[in-house]
Amino acid sequence: SPPAVRLAAAVAMAAALALATPPAPASGCPAPCRCDGAFVYCNDRALTSVPSGIPREATTLFLQNNLINDAGIPSELTHLRDVDTLHLQENRVRVVPRAALARLAALERLHLDDNVVTSVGVERGAFAGAAGLKVLFLSRNLLSAVPIGLPRGLEELRLDDNRVGAISEQALGGLGNLKRLFLEGNQLSEKSIAERAFRDLDSLAELSLARNAFAAVPANLPGTRLERLYLQDNRISRVSAGALAGLRQLARLDLSGNSLGVLPQGVFDDLSQLAQLSVRNNPWRCTCALLWLQEWMK
Repeated sequence: SPPAVRLAAAVAMAAALALATPPAPASGCPAPCRCDGAFVYCNDRALTSVPSGIPREATTLFLQNNLINDAGIPSELTHLRDVDTLHLQENRVRVVPRAALARLAALERLHLDDNVVTSVGVERGAFAGAAGLKVLFLSRNLLSAVPIGLPRGLEELRLDDNRVGAISEQALGGLGNLKRLFLEGNQLSEKSIAERAFRDLDSLAELSLARNAFAAVPANLPGTRLERLYLQDNRISRVSAGALAGLRQLARLDLSGNSLGVLPQGVFDDLSQLAQLSVRNNPWRCTCALLWLQEWMK
C-alpha cells in the first residue's frame, strides 16, 4: 500500500543519511582535540590559537607543541574557570599580557617553557589575579631578568636556560612559599645577585645555580631549609671558609665541573645533614692542604 511504500522509503533515506554523516565528536569537545573527562588534549595539532568550544568543566588542558602566539593566552581561555593545569610549552608565545591569567581562578600549574617570552614581553601585572598559581615553568625562553610580581603562593619556579644576568633585591621578594628554584644555564655571577635577593625564601629546599658564571659560591644563600644546592659547571675557583655557614639542612651539594684546587678546612662544618657531596672534575692540587677533605669524606 502507498503508506507502507512511503515508510520504507523514509527508512531507507534515514539509513543512507546515517551512513553519509560522520559521527558527531564527543560532547563539548572541539574538533581538533581529544577529550577524556576533564582532560583536553589539543597538543601537536599545528594550532595557531586556542580552539573554541573547550568544555567548561576542563581541568587540564594540553596545548603544547603548536604554533600559538601571545594572543593565545588571554581571551580564549577566560571561560575556563576550573582549569588548574595549562600546558602551553613549545609554542610561539612572546608576551604574557597584563592580568592574562586573572580569570583562570583555579590555575595552579602553568607550563610556558620552550617559547620566546622576553622580559619586556612579561607585562607589569601579568600574574595579577593568579593567586593560586603554585608551579611556573619558564625554562628555555629569552628572559633577561626574573619576572616582577610573581604570585606569593608560588612553590616552584623554573627559569633555567634563559639569559638572566642579575637578580635584584625585589625580584624574589615575598616568595616565602617557594620550595624549588631553578636558575641553571643563565648568566649569573656572585657579583650580579643582590645581597638580600634571597631574604624571603624561608621555605626554599632546592636551588640550582649550575651552568652560570660563578667564580665563587654566592653569599647570603637561603639557609633555613635548603636541602639541595647545585653549583656544578661554573668557574668556581674558591669557596670562602664561611660560604656555606648556616646551611644546616643541606643534604646534597654539587660542586663538580668547576675550577677548585683546594678547599679551606672547616668549610663543611655546619653541614651536619650532608649525605651527598660531588666534587669531581675539578683541578685538585694534591697537597697536604687537602688531607682534611679525604678524612672528612670517610
